Amino acid sequence: MPRGLYIYGDVGTGKTTTMDLFYNTVPTNRKRRVHFHAFMLDVHARINALRRTRASTSDPVPTIARELASDAYVLCFDEFQVTDIADAMVLRHLVTELFRNGVVIVTTSNRHPDELYKNGIQRESFMPCIELLKNKCEVVSLDSGTDYRKLARETESVYFSPITADTNKVLHALFGLASDNASIKDNAKLQFLGRSLAVPISANGVARFSFNQLCKEAHSAADYIELAKNYHTLMLTDVPVMHIADRNEARRFITLVDALYESHAVLIMSSETNIYKLFSGKHEDDTGLTTGKADSPLTVQEKGAMTYSGEEEVFAFQRAISRLVEMSSRNWIIGSRNQHLAENAMRQEIQRNNKKLSSSDQMRSAA
Repeated sequence: MPRGLYIYGDVGTGKTTTMDLFYNTVPTNRKRRVHFHAFMLDVHARINALRRTRASTSDPVPTIARELASDAYVLCFDEFQVTDIADAMVLRHLVTELFRNGVVIVTTSNRHPDELYKNGIQRESFMPCIELLKNKCEVVSLDSGTDYRKLARETESVYFSPITADTNKVLHALFGLASDNASIKDNAKLQFLGRSLAVPISANGVARFSFNQLCKEAHSAADYIELAKNYHTLMLTDVPVMHIADRNEARRFITLVDALYESHAVLIMSSETNIYKLFSGKHEDDTGLTTGKADSPLTVQEKGAMTYSGEEEVFAFQRAISRLVEMSSRNWIIGSRNQHLAENAMRQEIQRNNKKLSSSDQMRSAA
């Protein structure tokens, strides 16, 4: 049987991101992702239900373990923790039965297994559960020294490049900030104009797509308008540099930006390079002209070097860059429909103003 995975580390170090990446890519439908607290509430509810229908001497845990195993071969827990004796006594038996039924457990925790239920009542009775977890799961520390949630709260950017592991962790933290850490929905369906659009990941008005899902697949302006109408924030990941051969994807991307702009939505994006260089205006194997310098507007000469199918595409791209710049401003975020990002941006604005006032006071005192 495959070994499970126990990921532990300090808050904000990317544990949940790592587990979510695993969950979203593991090739089976028999999987379940759940916060550990919600999982234990479910288990206790099942225990109570079985005890009402069976003799009080009957042990409900093996039955519950079989039910859980029949629903999910892979169980992913977020925030594995044991804080009271009721959970400890149930888990010492339940974990054994889950492994006996062939379940693979992947979990995150702030504590090493040896630290679970530390100083708890009758902890010695829980020790076999700890040893079983260490035996059946690979124990991995994910302490990087960086709190990505804190970094997300403090960042003033909504566009991130290049695409790295750290970028992905910050994006995950920003998704939590933007959605107020609401429960995640997989493949929510938008129904409109007699058809449906699947939203891969969403929560509390925030939708997440990869570039391939939203711009490489055939979508129309109506799809993007409907997205902007139903979601105040869109996270778009893995945006590549687009060449002449990618003109269809580029046009869809421009149409998406227009739809988000018109609805005053927030766009959070990770890309291969900065926004000024996303459209190369050349063949992929061309080593000639580039589109501009990092974080600077394109020159007239650089605009002319962009050889899509015609001037209309060049103009549309320039408009998209202008809109993307505006959409990344603090004023845009503060005026957006995303209350959580707006409040965070306002807090940053206040902090910046306070620093300016403090610096001015110090200069006057020195004078």
